[in-house]
Amino acid sequence: MEMKDRLKAFRKDLGLTQNDVADRLHIRQTHVSAMENGTKNITDRTISDICREFGINEEWLRTGSGEMRIPVEDEAAAAVSDLVEKSNPLYDIIKGIMIAYQKLDGPSREVIDQFILDAVSQNGRPEALPEPIGPEDLSELSIDEKVALYRQELEREKKMETESQALQENA
Repeated sequence: MEMKDRLKAFRKDLGLTQNDVADRLHIRQTHVSAMENGTKNITDRTISDICREFGINEEWLRTGSGEMRIPVEDEAAAAVSDLVEKSNPLYDIIKGIMIAYQKLDGPSREVIDQFILDAVSQNGRPEALPEPIGPEDLSELSIDEKVALYRQELEREKKMETESQALQENA
């Protein structure tokens, strides 16, 4: 079985259409079709994207050896790995959080751990997100109301930036 056949096999195994794969990889359906037909080469980047996006074992996709799907424990490791890649826009924040956490003493870590556990304690799900400020259709608002919403958004962004900088300085 060639890589093009394994590409089609994983898609069928997951019950996906070529459009589904194309949408998740941010490419065209015709590109997926061409890769499956062998008229277009599958690049290393596309292989990496497929494995990350669909939990496919890269060794299996490239060579056919091993299992098609990444085992759950490897999937968790892959997710963590993606989070700490420098290309992740949140890389500096995540790094700062990890370094700050490492520097905490035992009791402080317990407080943070408990805070996180409490935040997701609602049957293992995070609490509902707060309702967005203001109506979705901004055309119904006056200019003053739009300016007030914009000011609130800027203040939230500034607060997040300040907190992020403080985390990085403490790291």
